[in-house]
Amino acid sequence: MRFRALAVVLMVVLSALTAPSAVAAAPRPAVVGLGDSFVSGEGAGNYLPGTNRRGNFCHRSRSAAIEHTALPGVRRPVRVNLACAGASTADVRLGGHHRYGEAPQAEQLRSVARRYDVRLIVLTVGVNDIGYANLAYDCIVAYLRLGPRCQDAWTPIVRKRLGAAVPRIAQNVRDVRSVMRAAGYGRDDYALVLQSYASPVTGDIRYGSASRGVFGCPVRDDDGNWAKNWVAGQISAAFARIAAAQGVRYLDLSPALRGREACARGISRFQEWSRGVSVDLAGVRHGLGMNMLQQSAHPNARGHAQFAGCLSAFVARDLRSAKCSRQADGHLAPVAAPAAA
Repeated sequence: MRFRALAVVLMVVLSALTAPSAVAAAPRPAVVGLGDSFVSGEGAGNYLPGTNRRGNFCHRSRSAAIEHTALPGVRRPVRVNLACAGASTADVRLGGHHRYGEAPQAEQLRSVARRYDVRLIVLTVGVNDIGYANLAYDCIVAYLRLGPRCQDAWTPIVRKRLGAAVPRIAQNVRDVRSVMRAAGYGRDDYALVLQSYASPVTGDIRYGSASRGVFGCPVRDDDGNWAKNWVAGQISAAFARIAAAQGVRYLDLSPALRGREACARGISRFQEWSRGVSVDLAGVRHGLGMNMLQQSAHPNARGHAQFAGCLSAFVARDLRSAKCSRQADGHLAPVAAPAAA
């Protein structure tokens, strides 16, 4: 009898000792960012050293929106930023390019999905398929009166390249779904959010046309408004259709920076949520090149903080489709929008 009682006590003690380790072994909830500079945090500064050096300018920022996005009911989720500045759809897709020697982002997602309990994936990609850097360069050339308005040359280019990019973006979404399914996730186990872009430039500039270049905003008024309204609108509409067709959630950031763009009229530079054209003199240590300019015309840390608040509220409210727009209190918030037909 005593032996049986002792055995029962030992079993209870062993159960008590092993229970905490089982709980501790449960994977931690995680948020994952995929795509290009808009998710990596280009322009926000405070970059991870390994992504701000010769051979790797992914510019993953500790101030990026994805690093401050909250999950409902989770106190401190793990944040994994796989996005890379300059990435195209080919750098995300399975079997795609190895940007800066890194595996395609969808392939990197495999190990993340196995290690953590991924609850949220945010994807923003496609603008580099269109040729964002070249478009920006041509707008500067137009400002200097060394070429035609960039909208004249780029309107047909954007239409053509965006049309070609749409199936590739859709394939990126399917590849993410495929990776998660292979890792044992059901569709309801995580949220996949396709997020669009906000224009960092405006045509409503507080500086005169002769001096705006000095302050980092070398763009014509008509070209700036074209980029803010037409280009961002075309991309937003295309993303909405992709999200609806692929059955994922859609967050439209096209209005997010309105009135807070670099050099916008009515605000100071300390109220701006994006950067103008700037030269990173500290980047000289990594060698002369485009790396010194690539942070230009991107959301800054203040902008990313606003994006994080809007994205967190969007996820918490379980909305299928919404626009991030500035409210009466001055902050961004998601406003429900009908899904694209």
